[in-house]
Amino acid sequence: MNSRIVRLVVAAGFAALLLGTGKAQAMPAFARLYKTECSTCHTIFPERNAFGDAFRKNSYVWPGRLPEDVEKARVSYKNTAFQGNSSATLAQSAKRSPWQVTIPDQVLLGFWVNHDIVVNGKKTPTVDLDGLTELEAFTAGSFRDVAGWWADYNFVPDHDVGEVYVQFRQVGGSPVNVKVGRFAPKLSLWKENDLATVSRFGYNEQYVVGVNPLTTPPTTGNPFMIDRSQGCVELNGIIGNRIFLAAGAATPPEKDHNGVDGYGHVSVRIGGVDFRGNAPEISLVRESVWDQLAVTVGAFIYEGSSRNFEVDPATSRNLAFKNGFYRAGGEAEVLYGAWKFRTNYIYGHDDNPQGPLGTGLGERSSFAMVQGQYLFPVHVMAAARFEFQDIEHEGITRRLIPTVVWAPWQNVKMALEYVHQVQPKTFGPNYIDREYTCRVTFAY
Repeated sequence: MNSRIVRLVVAAGFAALLLGTGKAQAMPAFARLYKTECSTCHTIFPERNAFGDAFRKNSYVWPGRLPEDVEKARVSYKNTAFQGNSSATLAQSAKRSPWQVTIPDQVLLGFWVNHDIVVNGKKTPTVDLDGLTELEAFTAGSFRDVAGWWADYNFVPDHDVGEVYVQFRQVGGSPVNVKVGRFAPKLSLWKENDLATVSRFGYNEQYVVGVNPLTTPPTTGNPFMIDRSQGCVELNGIIGNRIFLAAGAATPPEKDHNGVDGYGHVSVRIGGVDFRGNAPEISLVRESVWDQLAVTVGAFIYEGSSRNFEVDPATSRNLAFKNGFYRAGGEAEVLYGAWKFRTNYIYGHDDNPQGPLGTGLGERSSFAMVQGQYLFPVHVMAAARFEFQDIEHEGITRRLIPTVVWAPWQNVKMALEYVHQVQPKTFGPNYIDREYTCRVTFAY
C-alpha cells in the first residue's frame, strides 16, 4: 500500500467526522436514573465537566437539590414501597436508620464499547480494520446517600476487574469520606477515563522507568503508573467548597504483600463550578472574566517500593529484589468558555528499577505534557497534545497528538487521532512511529 491510500483513508475519516450532527438523544445509566441529559455531567463523553467532577467526588450522590422529576419519583417510591404490608410493618420500617434501608432503588448497569481502525504510517504502511475492540461493563451509584460504589469489568481484551470500591460519605458527621477497595489512587486531576480522545496521557501508558532491552531476558522496568488500579484505603474530603484533599495507602501487586505505599493529593479551584457542584453567581449588571473562567491547580506525591522475584535464566532460581521510588507532580487546568487547557509536570526517582538482572543503578525521570482543546457547538471537539518524557539511561521521547472527535449523539462518538512519536535512536530503526487511529465508541 502506498502513501496515497493512507491519505485517502485519513481524509475519509475526517469527512465522516464533519458530516451532519443530529440531535442528542440516547442516555446511559446515570442520565436515565436522574432523568437528565448526559451533557449535565459530560462535554463529549467520557470527559467530565465541572458538575460531573463534583458528582464523582460526592460519591455518585447528586450535588445539591435533586431534579424535580427525580424528587417526585423518590417521594412516590417511599409512599408505595410497602404497599400490601400491615400498618405495623410500615411503622417499623419508618423507624429504621439509613444504614438499614440502603438497598438502592435501581440497579445501575452500563456498557462501554470501543472499536479501532489503525493505520501505521511506517515506510510500508499497514491498515488494520480490527486494531482493537474493547467491551467493558460497569455499575455505580449510592446506597441512600450514605455511601457510593463503583465496579467495572473488562471482557475484551483484558478479561480483568478494573476498579471496585465503596466510599463511605462524611463518616461520623465529619467532612471526611473513606474509600476502600481496588482503585486508582487520587494523584492526578484527571482519571484515565476522563478523556474524549483515543490515547491516554503518556504518564498512564508510556512512562515506565527501567526498561532495558539489552538484558537477557529484557527487563520490563517498574510497572507503576499514575492511574493504575490497586488495593487502596483513602481518606478524602472537600474544605470550603474549593479545596480537595486526599491521602491514602496502597498495595500494588508487585509488592508481594511486603508493606504498603503512601500518597497524597491537594487541588484548588478558582472560579467556575466548585467541588460541590455550586455554580458561581453571575452579575446581570457587570460582566467579569470569572463568569467564564475556571482555574484548577493540583499537586501530588506517591512514595513506595516494589518487592518481587525475577527468575535467573542461568540457574532457574528466584532472585528477590526491591526498588524504592517516588513520583511527585504538579498540574493545572484552565477552562474558558469552550476552551480547555491542561498541563502537568512529573518528576521521579527509582533506586533499582531494573532488578537483579539489570544495571543495578538508580534512574531519574520526568514527564511533561500540555494539551489544548476547543468544543464546537456542532458536537465536534478538536484537541492537540504535546508530551515530553526523559528517563535516565534511556533518553528523551517526544509525542505530538492531534485529535478530532465527533459525537452525533450523547452516547456515541467517533474520534480520529494521529500520534507522532520520536523515541531515542537506541530503540532501533523504528524509533520514529506514525500512527493514525479511527475509534468508534458507544455507551449504554
